[in-house]
Amino acid sequence: MDALIKIKVSELNTAFLEKLRALFKGNDDAELTISFNEYSRNYMETLNRSKADLEQRNGLVSFTIDELEAFSNKKSA
Repeated sequence: MDALIKIKVSELNTAFLEKLRALFKGNDDAELTISFNEYSRNYMETLNRSKADLEQRNGLVSFTIDELEAFSNKKSA
């Protein structure tokens, strides 16, 4: 079963956490994932600038899987 619960940061408090705890009580296999999404003007400007850099290949570093493995092996030796 999957469930998505969206709340505002201002709604995070001990009462909410206790309700979550009660919801999953007795279910040790349950997983809880928390993600944070911020869509401020600054964030969107940075994201768009990064996207443009990627499209223009500015600062892009690429390598094959063999090159990655060789680099990884050299660093771990």
